[in-house]
Amino acid sequence: MNKARLYYWLDWMLFLSGLGLALSGFVRWFVLPGAGRGGSRGAEAVFIFTRHTWTNIHQWLALIFAGLVLLHLYLHWNWILVVTRHVFGRDKG
Repeated sequence: MNKARLYYWLDWMLFLSGLGLALSGFVRWFVLPGAGRGGSRGAEAVFIFTRHTWTNIHQWLALIFAGLVLLHLYLHWNWILVVTRHVFGRDKG
């Protein structure tokens, strides 16, 4: 797999996992009431999945997203160094 194709799929995975994080966070925060926020005792709130399942989805997506960010930084590390040197005037060019 060439670099361009790798970067393309990595960017898509970052976008989709970030979107999933945003959506699962939205559901957990706004759609499903938390403890002490209007939830009824004994009955777990459900929107497609239970709140507990949404929390698990959110946590797994966070781990996936963090791993993809680390991979993205690793793959672009030389570019980051070159641009940082250029921005702070440490390049000889």
